[in-house]
Amino acid sequence: MLPRLRVPALLYAALGLALWPSPLFGLLHVEAATVVATASFFIGGLSATGLFRSGDSLRRVLIAQLGLLLIPWALLTATLVWRANCGYVLGCALFILYTIPSVVLAVSLAYALTGATKRWRRVWFVIAGSLIATIPVAFDLLLHPQLYTYNHVFGGILGPIYDEELAVRPGLFVFRGLTILWAIWLMMLGLWLRRKDGRGHDGAQRRNVGTWAFVTVVIALIYAFSVPLGINTSAGHIERALGIELDLGSAVIHYQAGSLTESELSWISDEHIYRYEQLREQLGVNVAESIHVYLYPDGDTRAALIGSRTTSVTPVWLPSPQIHMLAEEFTPDHYGHELAHVFAREFGMPVLHASLAVGLVEGLAVAVEPPDGLPEPRYQVAASLESNQAGLGHLNADPAEAVAHAMNPLGFWTGRGAVSYTTSGAFAGYLLDRFGAEKMRLAYRTADFREAFGHPLDELASAWEAELRTLQPDSEAVAIAMWRFAQPSLFERYCPHHLPRVVRLTRRAVEAEERGDVAEALRFYEGAIEADSTFAPALAGWARHLIGSGGNVLEPTTVLETRVLLRSGEIAEETDILLVGVLGDLYKSQLDSANAAAAYAEAFRRLPPYARDAKTVLLLRRGLSPDGLRAVLAPGDELERAEKLEALAEDEPALWFFAAAYRNRLGDARGALRAIRQLPTANNLGAWESDNQRQIVEQARLALLALYADSAGDYASALDYAGAAAISYREANASGPALLMEDLKAKASWFLDREE
Repeated sequence: MLPRLRVPALLYAALGLALWPSPLFGLLHVEAATVVATASFFIGGLSATGLFRSGDSLRRVLIAQLGLLLIPWALLTATLVWRANCGYVLGCALFILYTIPSVVLAVSLAYALTGATKRWRRVWFVIAGSLIATIPVAFDLLLHPQLYTYNHVFGGILGPIYDEELAVRPGLFVFRGLTILWAIWLMMLGLWLRRKDGRGHDGAQRRNVGTWAFVTVVIALIYAFSVPLGINTSAGHIERALGIELDLGSAVIHYQAGSLTESELSWISDEHIYRYEQLREQLGVNVAESIHVYLYPDGDTRAALIGSRTTSVTPVWLPSPQIHMLAEEFTPDHYGHELAHVFAREFGMPVLHASLAVGLVEGLAVAVEPPDGLPEPRYQVAASLESNQAGLGHLNADPAEAVAHAMNPLGFWTGRGAVSYTTSGAFAGYLLDRFGAEKMRLAYRTADFREAFGHPLDELASAWEAELRTLQPDSEAVAIAMWRFAQPSLFERYCPHHLPRVVRLTRRAVEAEERGDVAEALRFYEGAIEADSTFAPALAGWARHLIGSGGNVLEPTTVLETRVLLRSGEIAEETDILLVGVLGDLYKSQLDSANAAAAYAEAFRRLPPYARDAKTVLLLRRGLSPDGLRAVLAPGDELERAEKLEALAEDEPALWFFAAAYRNRLGDARGALRAIRQLPTANNLGAWESDNQRQIVEQARLALLALYADSAGDYASALDYAGAAAISYREANASGPALLMEDLKAKASWFLDREE
């Protein structure tokens, strides 16, 4: 047998070596496991076919084919010498889970086929394997609202590529068990065919009849209960899990009881109504059916149901329009983006309801989504033209080339997310403004730019780039663009999908804080610091927790002083910058005003120009008394914290800002608006080191008044506040937040006109 295993052994060796250069596939994890499982199915099955023809037994062939898996495992393990794999143990487990059942099934299928026919055995095997690899995927993703698919050939896809943390659901284990059951069923079939052909033993066959019948029944039961077992997810299953629905006519909102307040539901309803009408006018189409909007209470619930923890998705290929997102991420820009996909579905190509030009799919949604407070995509792309910074992905060539790259699926999904989305969005906005919605709809449906716009893609992209070169991006656009475009893609990332222990413990600490469990939060923070004493979020949370709970702050002060070197020039990351601000809090709690002032000033100086919210919080915390600061940072029930801050705010007015924030987090929009209205103007909040600081705080006050009024449905107030905030931002050349306020002003005006 060994000589006949040389070819599959060489193929496995070639596969392992071919994966080595890729940062994503060249290490033992889910992506490599998927590739090896697919290859092993066909390599193992075709090799087994030849061995069975030569008379080798099922047992010997199966052992030999499983043994060959040690070759790709060893080669992928060898990459640890030059490439870190933080999730090696999980990678090994997934490799075993993906490859072994695939090989067992392949050998069993080969065994059955060699018993059924003497001709074209390898051809029939390839046909059968190809059908098994593709048809179930179409069944899962085209007929079910799920972002995962499990497969007998390649193991499965666990969720969207943008989710950093894998959703390893129980259904995966059930499904791989099902693969083994199918393998046993095929082995029984192979034995029966050999008996029929005179090559089996009657006694053995009689003993196998009961096993065959039992396996058949179990397989049938698993398929019958595929949804409860987690192999598939139906719309009905999601709706039952969430439980509550709100019918708005053009949309049905599905959510979990207790996850949204009445105030939040009212705002969500209004936001949908406004964005729906806005997109209907912009794109010139109607959505034929009611849209089902699924709002998940948390990432774990979402992962359990559809295989995605965080990524908002609109599966346009499904028979009915629907949106899936976390309830906490229902913001105008996020929801507007997903709603744009629903509208574009109406003029997409048949069956998939999308465009073959992938850049238009996401680009159009970016182009028409509401402002997010950051500079427009076109200004961000224009900023890249003025930079000599390397490492900006496809923008290191030029925007026109980046757009062309993003129009094909491989280019879009393997490129950097920020680059692909932003360049496509800026380009789609240019096309929409210049040629109108009708021609954009045609281009979207056909992916033929010449037919739709009268010019090929390269000419359109070059003209767009020439227009970009006439723009003058401000400092905020330059700062955000250089940061966003430098973020590596999944294919470039160090240890993709790995969630370090320090991150997990810090998350659990934050969750414990939100529950009001002070002792548990502190325990998790200390565990996180023990796991990684340099992790800024854990250090910051630990220090804030001790300040707020009245604990001994000498130790965290010493730790942070060692971690953060003021005025050293070593502080670059925003997490480290905010850590400097926390150090200021520690000094303040010890009544060390000189060091506190130095730390706050250093943090403010190093925050990027677009970090207006962080600057506002920092400036207001800087002006608090030690007692006021401890009240802001105190752990426990948020309602109690808000009420305590409101009581203290009579003597320390800046606390109204934080009380309003807690009210807003509780979903109490009217309470948040009432509190923020008590916050004095920046001129009356104390002395500022510069007019710029005073202006930042005053702009934040006006913006929050507008946002909280919008959340409370007080559109008359929202109109006034948003207008004043927009004027102030325009005067300061802050186009991003100005656009956000102007959009809110337009929404308020629309609702006021509607009431009349």
